[in-house]
Amino acid sequence: MRKKHLPAVLPLAVLCAAFTAGCSAKQPYRHDSFAFDTLVSITIYDVNGNSTAEEICKGASGMLDALDDTLSRTKSDSLISKINDNAYSSAVDVDAATYNMLKTCTQLSDLTDGAFDITLGNISDMWGFGKENAVKPGDTELKKLAGRKNYENIVFNYYEQTVAFSSDGFSIDLGAAAKGYAMDMMDTYLRDSGVTSAVVDFGGSILTIGDNNGESWNITITADETNSPVGTLKVNEGYIATSNGAKRFVEYDGVKYHHIIDPDTSYPADSGVKSCTVYSESGLISDALSTAFFVMGADKTAEFYSKYNIAEYIITLTDGTIITSDGIAADFTAS
Repeated sequence: MRKKHLPAVLPLAVLCAAFTAGCSAKQPYRHDSFAFDTLVSITIYDVNGNSTAEEICKGASGMLDALDDTLSRTKSDSLISKINDNAYSSAVDVDAATYNMLKTCTQLSDLTDGAFDITLGNISDMWGFGKENAVKPGDTELKKLAGRKNYENIVFNYYEQTVAFSSDGFSIDLGAAAKGYAMDMMDTYLRDSGVTSAVVDFGGSILTIGDNNGESWNITITADETNSPVGTLKVNEGYIATSNGAKRFVEYDGVKYHHIIDPDTSYPADSGVKSCTVYSESGLISDALSTAFFVMGADKTAEFYSKYNIAEYIITLTDGTIITSDGIAADFTAS
């Protein structure tokens, strides 16, 4: 994949503590943990420094736990919950990393004309994803929240480093951004710790560092709950994120409703896309655009790609058709 230079409109600041590291990992070392409600598997193939792969992985897991505690809207004491609870009445102080991440999210929302939107928390709550005894929301109440683009109502004060809401009736939900952002932080931490070759599987989102013993990494792409492969993608360093509705949904009267909401309708997106995989140099951008492209559909995604060209994609349509962007077509082999 050719390198993508992100436009100046997306000044993603990836800030995390630096660690010194060491020695060479003679055998691959794998560490599994749980964060952001998903399994995280870190496999380190080579380290150059003073820390062992085990020590590095433990530090990485601790970093993910801290990020989860900050960004989860389901934890009442998290920073995101504090913002959701207080930002309409008064500005909320935030750390520099979270400030920049939220700012980048709103810029991505602008770039995708709202197809990616971090302010859909109230709508997701209405649908009851992950809740017992949920009740299907009515058309009238959903229509009241459709097309609002509330990300435009997040007010950032650069000098005070605060976040505020200029209107109420919405909440931030980072379900389409937090994993990608965490992958960016993980990338920086692992490299600063001396890792020169690794693969991180973050609940289906993939981070690759270095190469695979001098070769590209072969990543299997799946599109549904069966995990049946649709193809294999050869990648170098970068981030792969996939969005589909196969594993998170709610069922009403025998009908399944997936969790990827179309902000224009407040209903689960119905764009003809079954699954969308995005490959880029940024975890946050890959995560956000995989959701945006799922919502936009194949035609609008192609238009976006032609205009901005900041990420590559593989789209599987509901009829089984597979569409790849030009920059990745030669590296993808369909099953």
